[in-house]
Amino acid sequence: MDIVLKSGRSSAVVSTIGACVRSLAFGGRETVVDKGCREGGGIDSVLFPIVGRLKDGIYEVGGKTFALPLHGLLKSAEMTVSERAEDSVTLCSLSDADTLSQYPYDFGYTVRYELSDNALRETHTIVNTGKETMYYAFGLHPSFLLDGAKHGKTNTGTDILSFGREISPSLWRLNDAGHFVVGKESFPSLCEIAADKRTVSEYGTLMLADEELGSVKLFARSGRVFAVRTSPSPTVLALWGEPEGEEGYICVEPWWGMPDLVEPIRELKDKTYINALPAGESAVYELTAEEIL
Repeated sequence: MDIVLKSGRSSAVVSTIGACVRSLAFGGRETVVDKGCREGGGIDSVLFPIVGRLKDGIYEVGGKTFALPLHGLLKSAEMTVSERAEDSVTLCSLSDADTLSQYPYDFGYTVRYELSDNALRETHTIVNTGKETMYYAFGLHPSFLLDGAKHGKTNTGTDILSFGREISPSLWRLNDAGHFVVGKESFPSLCEIAADKRTVSEYGTLMLADEELGSVKLFARSGRVFAVRTSPSPTVLALWGEPEGEEGYICVEPWWGMPDLVEPIRELKDKTYINALPAGESAVYELTAEEIL
């Protein structure tokens, strides 16, 4: 089911399947479109309890083997609407027999979307409802339309992701297939990077780490400027997309986790950047996507 949110001239469409933001328009101008346009999420997805792919599709908990699809469980989960207003909605999902067969932890997940005239705020809450420490990764996958032709402007120039200051991040590099991590290396200091075909082609997914990356801006060649703010600061900030053409887009993805290594650690609790949540406790992740007017 699709739920339409409205605030002034802005609107959003949120699917109860996967809590996917299928479209977002600020001031009547498209900002985000789920290019997949399918149930279970296309571009916009909630990534839990893994980010990316598992090598061979499997992992272990206490030596027992489990399997999970790309990006995990929530992207295809049918959410329950627990609260609804014209400009907001809260969706929930709980573990069940099916999830436990793939991920052996009891959990609750809630996301609240709040739309204003030029921003969409997301608050994601993960609760460990079990009796032992839960191990997980989490990530988000928002996309932004880039091309100026849709807004009466010439499709020229370059889209820029700006960090607002000089940073000296590390780079996690993927293998040639773009699926698994081969290792970490240093990356030149920078204040910004082109969010274009060349960057996407060179890195597959640009995965930056070891810096404060909770506030960035995307300067689109259409002349629009988007701010992406996350709390807490993501462990990895990933840049990916298909930036060329009239419907070009870039995904600016905050991750608290990352895909498997080419030579993976199978045990979930020992994976790189894995998160530990004690029994009965919760973790909250916030993202605000705003158009700077």
